[in-house]
Amino acid sequence: MDLKYPALLAVALLLAVVGVMLVHRRLTRRRGVSAAAVANSTALTALPAFQRALRGHRIRLAVLAASGCLLAGSALVGAARPLDTTVEQPQTRNRDIMLCLDISGSMASFDAELVSTFQDLVKSFQGERIGLVIFNSSAATVFPLTDDYVFINDELANAQKALSGDPEYDSFFAGTFNGRGTSLIGDGLATCVTSFDRVDTQRARSVVLATDNHLAGRPLVEVDEAGRLATSKGVRVYGLNPQEDGLDSEAAEMRTVVTATGGRYFAMGDEGAIGSIVSSVQAQEASLIDSAARALYTDSPTLPIAFAGLGLAGVIGAARRWSS
Repeated sequence: MDLKYPALLAVALLLAVVGVMLVHRRLTRRRGVSAAAVANSTALTALPAFQRALRGHRIRLAVLAASGCLLAGSALVGAARPLDTTVEQPQTRNRDIMLCLDISGSMASFDAELVSTFQDLVKSFQGERIGLVIFNSSAATVFPLTDDYVFINDELANAQKALSGDPEYDSFFAGTFNGRGTSLIGDGLATCVTSFDRVDTQRARSVVLATDNHLAGRPLVEVDEAGRLATSKGVRVYGLNPQEDGLDSEAAEMRTVVTATGGRYFAMGDEGAIGSIVSSVQAQEASLIDSAARALYTDSPTLPIAFAGLGLAGVIGAARRWSS
């Protein structure tokens, strides 16, 4: 058991020693003063009743003194705040997830649904990190990988409002119109892949890529190049495409790219596509890692309170017996 204020006991002990010394000095002085003689007192003090009364008096004095010391000592220990100490080494999951959203006009409703799903998913996270990148003619990081879930929820709520068409949140799209063209998928995917840090650790890394897959313009990074970059960094890409009626050449290329990373391709027309992506990401192995050990302190006043109660009962009992 530890004490939060151990100095309090040291000060109390010092005061007790000083008090004992003062009492001892006072008693010593009294002994030097001659007491008045009482004639024929021996016959009285030899009576059995007197001896019993004297023994009872001495016992009550001893009980009162011991109870008073117990009460005072327990109160002081309680005031010093006894603490129970436990050492905890929490574990967290080492999974990183980047949301990579094409915010061209045709994708808004799909993106809003995906963001809403991840808002619900974040409630069950315990150590996973999540980040968000949006892209159109250029890519912009909304927030980097973090496990600050209050912050994440706030940002995802703002994203959902912006993607749902709320003009108050138009600033959400800042930085995505700095290039030429629209839906520059390779640039967006490459930005997401390079957003992962700690690439030298065994962390599960996933990109959830949602795009209409209709490239217009010339990207800095082609889709297949971004896919190879993801593979080299051990990043799995899960692609979500609003394609519904078969695969055109662009959709086929996207499927080839994402499956080559170990991820999966989903057409938005597939029932439960978003739920399938979430399940696939969660199924990806994420080992537990030990965080830094930390000491936890909790107040433990039970024993001091119990002994103080015992001492108080003794003081009250001895005092009542004395008065009777």
